[in-house]
Amino acid sequence: MKIIDEIGAPAMLEQLAEECAELAHASLKLARKIRGENPTPKDIPELIENLEEESADVSLCMYLLMKEGIIDVDICDQAMTDKTQRWIDRIKEEKK
Repeated sequence: MKIIDEIGAPAMLEQLAEECAELAHASLKLARKIRGENPTPKDIPELIENLEEESADVSLCMYLLMKEGIIDVDICDQAMTDKTQRWIDRIKEEKK
């Protein structure tokens, strides 16, 4: 069974958006804990576990969208390469 065939591409895209929001929340909460600002009752291992779970959810949605050809893997790979280089260049420029 193909999940996208069952729920449709729009529902998969909505699921991806929801999982991205949850990943963002998990990331922000962990950063808050690491900085020691705005306390949360969860400890760092729990927050990392949550971050990993949400990362897996986002990755799964992305994988399924790529597998169905809705997202082009090669275009994403090239974009990540380009963006990584721009990020490195910005860091180097900031250190000057």
